[in-house]
Amino acid sequence: MSKAITKDGTTTLNPTEFTAALKEYRAYVRQQKRLSGEHVRTTTVHSRQLCGSQLTLDAHIEQGTVKALGFSIQACSLGQASTAIVLQRAAGLTKEEIQQAAEQLDTLLIGQWPEQALIWPELAIFIHAASMPARHDSARLVFRALQQLFEEEEKQLK
Repeated sequence: MSKAITKDGTTTLNPTEFTAALKEYRAYVRQQKRLSGEHVRTTTVHSRQLCGSQLTLDAHIEQGTVKALGFSIQACSLGQASTAIVLQRAAGLTKEEIQQAAEQLDTLLIGQWPEQALIWPELAIFIHAASMPARHDSARLVFRALQQLFEEEEKQLK
């Protein structure tokens, strides 16, 4: 997907390519992949909107860094796409790095480009979702779930 980003940070995706990109990400999360073990934390988050999306996220977070993620998701294409992107990108990242990506997603979902270059070029597809506000919370589910899991880890360390 990164080849659809121009030098000035805009996207060259047309609606057909946007749909194709979403299908690629949906295929990535079609089969659930759960984690288990002593160091794995799990949370389930639901969309705050009427779409009914739900994500159960398993995370092994060690010393403030994501080591591994597992999931089970029932969500629209936007929720599946954001989850797939995070699953591909989050290993080795901290809470702050994940938060930066979440903030860029929020900016794209309102139809604007972030001031800084996209942390993950794949997020660019979400500029096309600005006209789908009823699905925005589904796209944010994975970030909310990760935030909760980081907070749980921080509480345990105290």
